[in-house]
Amino acid sequence: MRPGSSSVAGKIAGIALLAGLFAAVVEMIFVLPIRYWLVGATPADVFQFIASGALGKRAFQEGTYSVLLGIGVHTLISLVSAAVFAVAALRWYWLRRHALLSGSACGIVAFLVMSFIVLPLSAIGLSLPRSPALFATSLSIHMFAFGVPIAVVCARLIERSNLGPRVKA
Repeated sequence: MRPGSSSVAGKIAGIALLAGLFAAVVEMIFVLPIRYWLVGATPADVFQFIASGALGKRAFQEGTYSVLLGIGVHTLISLVSAAVFAVAALRWYWLRRHALLSGSACGIVAFLVMSFIVLPLSAIGLSLPRSPALFATSLSIHMFAFGVPIAVVCARLIERSNLGPRVKA
């Protein structure tokens, strides 16, 4: 291990923590009212749906426990996504320099991974939104309320911390 690498790892972990928490909150600021408006889902319904990935249909009978589990799973997914982006952005300056574009791409990748890998392997199974409006809304939210916040926060904090290359990599 090179000198100071544990310090860099700690800084990246902190950046990922802040970016992931920020993205988790921003995404829900959009998801909760839109899901209510489109399908009548309450905040509890949304988080129980997230928890149903682990609990199956039982999540909708578990009350507060499954709501808290859904919040935890949603936050964990945001933290992992932010950590992956932060490590990549540390290495590739382009991701930081073009945070809006790279964040949108990050959101698309997150949407595709969730839709075609995570959900099919979960207790929910593959369940793409039935309506084109819901599909487009979900993709847009992943791009602009999830991926972009992660990229912008990571880019700003990596630059502020003087981490990573400052030339095109």
